[in-house]
Amino acid sequence: MAFLLILFVAFIFVAFLFLLPILYSLQAVGSLFVYPRQLKNMFGNKILRRNHALEHATIIVMMEREPGRKFNGFSNDDGFFVQGVRSTDEVDGAAREALRRLRAGEKKLAIHRNCGTTIVAANLLAAVFFLVALGVGFYLGWNLYLLILGGILLSLLLRVPLGLLLQRFVTTDADLSNAEVGWVEPARPQDMRAGILGVLLAASSVQVRVFHTDPDAVEILRGDGAVVK
Repeated sequence: MAFLLILFVAFIFVAFLFLLPILYSLQAVGSLFVYPRQLKNMFGNKILRRNHALEHATIIVMMEREPGRKFNGFSNDDGFFVQGVRSTDEVDGAAREALRRLRAGEKKLAIHRNCGTTIVAANLLAAVFFLVALGVGFYLGWNLYLLILGGILLSLLLRVPLGLLLQRFVTTDADLSNAEVGWVEPARPQDMRAGILGVLLAASSVQVRVFHTDPDAVEILRGDGAVVK
């Protein structure tokens, strides 16, 4: 009886591993209905893109000061959040240095390799390669499973370069000439976007308020592509 149970568990495990690339590709295809619209909306919001750039720069400055520390962050129209911090003072100083360096021309600070945009890039690539694999597999009669595996591997290899390009041209804007760091305050659990886990995350998170004086900082794109100021 125990032997049969082991065989059954082993079969389920192998079947799951076999189906995993297909399941991953299918969820990636689903992202085609979400991520492009999100990227379009972010591209049309200059304030959010500039806050996102300053978020990256602030985290990079903090990592320069203490190599090895891990931080997470996300941005909104009011500024950005940094997770994994010890005090508001360390983030305040890093944010002001980051702003000064971005204004001085260090635009590379606006780009971070570990940004969530890389996940978006991986899903978009996996979706495209999956659809290509389906077309090639059915049309040429090639092994569809191997094509799907190859597409996933290729998407993982290209996700960082594409993610960096998306950051550079879509999700960040390093022009902070009309921005000012206001203040840094402890984050609230409801701001953490993590449900009940927000209570734990908020204990080591802060919000950086950023103010923009550029009247043209926000561009909202309508569905027909027109810009509504």
